Amino acid sequence: MAVAIRLPDMGTNVQECKVLSWRIKPGEGVKRGDVLADIETDKAVAELESTGEGVLLEVAVMEGELACTGDILAYVGKPGESVAGEAKAVAAPAAALPHGTASPAATPSHLEGGPSLRVAPIVRNLAAKLGVDLDRVNGTGAGGVITREDVQRASREQDTSTQEPALPGEPLPRAQVAVARAVQKSWKEIPHLSLTASIDITSAQEMRARSDVNGARLSYDAIFLKAMARAAETLPLVVGKLDGERIIRPQGIHIALAIGLENELFLPVVRDVGKKDLASLGKEVADLVAKVKARTLRPDQMSGGSMALSNLGMYPIDAFDGIIFPEHSTILTVGAIQLKPVILEGEVKARPLLTVKLAADHRLINGRTAAAFLSKVKEVIESGEIF
Repeated sequence: MAVAIRLPDMGTNVQECKVLSWRIKPGEGVKRGDVLADIETDKAVAELESTGEGVLLEVAVMEGELACTGDILAYVGKPGESVAGEAKAVAAPAAALPHGTASPAATPSHLEGGPSLRVAPIVRNLAAKLGVDLDRVNGTGAGGVITREDVQRASREQDTSTQEPALPGEPLPRAQVAVARAVQKSWKEIPHLSLTASIDITSAQEMRARSDVNGARLSYDAIFLKAMARAAETLPLVVGKLDGERIIRPQGIHIALAIGLENELFLPVVRDVGKKDLASLGKEVADLVAKVKARTLRPDQMSGGSMALSNLGMYPIDAFDGIIFPEHSTILTVGAIQLKPVILEGEVKARPLLTVKLAADHRLINGRTAAAFLSKVKEVIESGEIF
């Protein structure tokens, strides 16, 4: 029997993916583990591997089309083997499903509608999204079940002249759609507690001057990542994650770094920050920035974080509010360095100061804990203990 190649779980908060290109064409030979296609998530491009052997019998989702986790993208089997009827209606074997993903196949327990209209909820949602009238679709699945392929075919065939003209404007870029969803979810579900502090970065500037090698200095991102990790070691609750009314405490301190590319936002994760020195962190930050620019980040490089750092100090911005990413507990934002007068030992002196703001999930972190964390970040940087 033909093996259905399904879209695996591409990571937390990834709702749908786009098939960028098929590397294997129908009729070509396939081995288990061969890369069949390139799949674009919200932020990265991943490879789709075959879970079957034989030849690529049929492509169910064309290049440029979207698919959800568990959807059938293609079929692999023996040359000439049919994929119609039973092969499309039977759930894939457990070994073919990634990470224990439940099969969304149209089995009787998953169907909606009466004998004349049998359709799985996920297919009904797709039809609504594509504007397809299910009453006019003939199901090709077992027992007349309407499959995803039936809906996609109907969408392509329907008379475009009967559709309403498109509204003026342009769609959001795919990456920005992901940001919009995350921001909306965060603002709706997470009560943000906000605190502000001013940090004297004299010690940091002196250290960066000492580290200057051929004009390449240690980044402020590396310094703040290390300071956040040091503060989190004394207040581990700030890296916890709230799951309902349970606290999930991750192994290690993993911090997401906000990196902007034009109007797109990426949040690659720097792992085990507390175990790395400043030089290693600086190299890793530079590597992540390069990967963002080249658009070669992998999905696993953008998952697993529980707090974030966003630095806009390269712009004339005094301070700004950060929005906590879903499944994170905190975000620290950093503004521009400004030379300001301060009183030291009874004298007015000019010192380089910058403003940082901490947003914390108030369901998990109270004001005192958040204040202690921000105070520790300030103490670590001003004292120079990490240098």
